[in-house]
Amino acid sequence: MAPQSLTTIEEAMEFASEAISRGEIQVGKEALSWVLQQSPSHPTAWMWMACCVTDESQKQDCYRQIPS
Repeated sequence: MAPQSLTTIEEAMEFASEAISRGEIQVGKEALSWVLQQSPSHPTAWMWMACCVTDESQKQDCYRQIPS
């Protein structure tokens, strides 16, 4: 299933987490990007996105986006 065919945030989150768990980081990152376009303050999406980046400053940026 391609990220473009996902219709809900829940579907996209499931798709992203499964892809990342399989090691398909870029695929998961694309799905997470779609989720964050739809819901910019989605805390779980930001947590997963932090798993997709390797640069420590990018990880910190992701964590800062999580609402307190």
